[in-house]
Amino acid sequence: MKRRTSKEVFGEALLTLARTESVERITVKQIVEESGLSLQTFYNHFHDKEDLIVWMYRRGGERALAKLEGRFGGFHDLALDSIRFYRENGCFLQGSMVGVCAEIAADSAYSFLSAFVCHRLNREKLPEELAFYLQMYVYACLHIFHVYSLKGWDLPEERLAAYLEQGMPEKLKPWLLC
Repeated sequence: MKRRTSKEVFGEALLTLARTESVERITVKQIVEESGLSLQTFYNHFHDKEDLIVWMYRRGGERALAKLEGRFGGFHDLALDSIRFYRENGCFLQGSMVGVCAEIAADSAYSFLSAFVCHRLNREKLPEELAFYLQMYVYACLHIFHVYSLKGWDLPEERLAAYLEQGMPEKLKPWLLC
């Protein structure tokens, strides 16, 4: 069994707390108490709660990149993983889609997808048109996850993942659906 890192333990603590309290209201002290680790250990890894959230989204982005690069699946599997994460952690999504946390979520998702497309294009920066469509698509997907987590998830995961693929702007499909 793989040993969890301190960062992972703090992330899990935040997710646990978010099941009963708004992410915006959760304090570093609460995260530390829930984790069973020390405040010093928290500050050895993170500056504040938002820094932890950034790390959580980036970590998710790294896993998503691995999927998109074909090591573990493709876009459909990535969509399913995202749907499952937000189904299980809807309270985190609801709380992390407010204020600065919403920016963190969108920036992180855009960043890892942008890096993937840039790699496939063999470019350092996305062309303006692709950047626009990608940003629009990321915000739309996050909004859909948010709405579904608020209303409940009546739509089967497979169907929602298929809709996310089908609804992708045509300009992105050659680069994301590999």
